[in-house]
Amino acid sequence: MRQTAIGFRSQGLSLEGVLTSPQGIGGELPTLVVCHPHPVLGGDMENAVVTAICRAADSRGLATLRFNFRGVGDSEGEFSNGRGEQRDLEAALKVARRWPGLDGKRVAVAGYSFGASVVLGGLRRCGVARCLAFVAPPIAAVRDSRIASDKRPKLFATGQNDRISPPVGLQSALDDMRQPARYAEIAGAAHNMLGSEADVGELVAAFVAEELGISG
Repeated sequence: MRQTAIGFRSQGLSLEGVLTSPQGIGGELPTLVVCHPHPVLGGDMENAVVTAICRAADSRGLATLRFNFRGVGDSEGEFSNGRGEQRDLEAALKVARRWPGLDGKRVAVAGYSFGASVVLGGLRRCGVARCLAFVAPPIAAVRDSRIASDKRPKLFATGQNDRISPPVGLQSALDDMRQPARYAEIAGAAHNMLGSEADVGELVAAFVAEELGISG
């Protein structure tokens, strides 16, 4: 997986990110932007679930952009409980639209835990995304968002033993979801997805590749 460290700006703050692109594939690449879990609990762009998603996406011919929200790692600013982080996501999506070698018309976004909450709370800032993937999204974030009426393809995945995004609660929250929407449960997994990172990565990458028109 070819990786390039990049920087971009969000509300005057300098954020750090990593852009990956598959080797040996020509033309403009479809891109997946990936949002990391809660920074207060140690989440950053090198989280094992985040990097597993990026590796799986790379194997399917997708470029990826993972980045540190404000106040995380070498990104400037301070944690703002999701509000400013929505602007950071918006800025990352602009990078995906405009970066040389990327197909600005084929962009997707995925979020894990807190990252999923940021995407859910910032749907209006994600208009460029053609599909959305949520891994272990907090139930309250799903219910409080406008995702139920969103017409784009959506994937919701959680662990069988997840106490923050319990399967029964998540499925209930999806009862009135506008289609197309998919639900997936990772057998034996808890919220941290320990030991199931590769499974999560393959699940998200397969969904995004299909929705962005990548065959194989």
